[in-house]
Amino acid sequence: MEVPIIDEDHAERVLSELEDYQISHGSLLKVPRGLVDFESPTALARPVGVSIVPTIFPQPQFEQAQYIQRLFNELYIKVSEDDAWLETITRPLARVDEFVAKLWSIWERVRDEGEVQKLRCGIFRSDYMLHCSDLRNLDRGATSDEDIRKDLIGSKLKQVEFNTYSCAGGSHATMVANMHRYLAQKGTHEATNLPANNALRSIVEVLAKAHHAYVPTSGTRKRAILMTVQPNNVNICDERPIEYALSECDPPIILYRVEFSDEVMQSCSLGPDRELLFRPPSRSQPLEISVVYQRAGYDSHEYDEQGVGARLMLEKSRAIKCPTILSHIAGLKKVQQELTRPGALERFLDPEGASILRPTFAPQFPVDESEDGRNALRIASDREAAENYVLKPSLEGGGHNIFGRDIPDFLEAIPPQEKNKYILMEKIRPPMSHGILVSPMMIFQGPVISELGILGACIWRRDGQNAEIITNSRGGWTFKTKPHDVEEMSVVKGYGCFDCPSLF
Repeated sequence: MEVPIIDEDHAERVLSELEDYQISHGSLLKVPRGLVDFESPTALARPVGVSIVPTIFPQPQFEQAQYIQRLFNELYIKVSEDDAWLETITRPLARVDEFVAKLWSIWERVRDEGEVQKLRCGIFRSDYMLHCSDLRNLDRGATSDEDIRKDLIGSKLKQVEFNTYSCAGGSHATMVANMHRYLAQKGTHEATNLPANNALRSIVEVLAKAHHAYVPTSGTRKRAILMTVQPNNVNICDERPIEYALSECDPPIILYRVEFSDEVMQSCSLGPDRELLFRPPSRSQPLEISVVYQRAGYDSHEYDEQGVGARLMLEKSRAIKCPTILSHIAGLKKVQQELTRPGALERFLDPEGASILRPTFAPQFPVDESEDGRNALRIASDREAAENYVLKPSLEGGGHNIFGRDIPDFLEAIPPQEKNKYILMEKIRPPMSHGILVSPMMIFQGPVISELGILGACIWRRDGQNAEIITNSRGGWTFKTKPHDVEEMSVVKGYGCFDCPSLF
């Protein structure tokens, strides 16, 4: 594909402006002191991977993704509270997936002891790619700007996944959108129709609403929000802006970061009414936690004995959870696959809502002993047939999926019962556009594919196995782009770059 956007000299001028903006606005990944090759008394940082110019994206599909977000919010709120339905999915999976078994056992203990907090908070993100059903378009590759736009506008919006836990990228996406709008205003690049992005603000607003909705057990004790984070965290420039923006609210809301799980166990305890008490080193008196905002606790290795104890304490507490353990489970890839079954959506939505969401689903199948599972295994065992599929476990973040021709050898190498941990999803075939990307490893100019994420921000109350929805809003968006031949998309792990859509 030969569709040049800017020449090399112009690209260098844009890159210079872009680097200064990133450094000045904290569009960075932290390099902890212990992870550098030489001794340094301070932490280092590097710019996060971004697009040098915005990548074109069809406006109708962008608006469609925004329009349906509230429906997806409603769907996953209702799924999160239907633990009877979730149990039918989780119990068979828990027999072969230790991580899922631990999560479900935490919920059972919370349920048996009785929940003291019925309010929930959700920060969701629904990720999409465009799908081109005419494979001839992909094989020939677009050769002109007109061909690219024709392929993009003729494609369908397909959901990659729905994220309910530790939905990252809001701060980075807001900054990159602001950066490209600024550069366009200066005439540094000629991209047009760049949408504003309120991703960071939408996250802050829903956390603030949850904080104010919390009813404290003591009128004298100060309240705060608790964010769980991973040790040696490189993504602080996505997390810290949320903390700083909350401190600028009127009145200020203080957020404390604690590492999952050691610091949680050391600094938190439950009071007599199961209020979550947090003792920061800087205060003599404990604070009462209003909201637990989870940005850690999604990797299986985090759930050793101490990790399970930390998550159980947080879930049992009176604090509002963002998300709850059930919302966490609702984000499993197996749940996403089960929702594609005929009639599944109608359990949670009216027929009109179901008919709106269903066309965004890619075909997905279990890999188990059912008839559908046996058919999926036959496909996955055939190298030619498997080329059109991706094998997915129920894990967050990039780097876990198995693609195409690698699937048969992978399945052959694992024990038979391990196969049940995966779902088989038909590949989304996005049409390629032209992009220019930069990261510390490379500058790439050529064919790219993009992924659009739409944020949702929700507060609801559990009522039996039903949900009373209090806040259901569409948040901002994330937009990530990668070279066309790279399978995964995670920016933090180095696969893709944050970007801004140029809508047409």
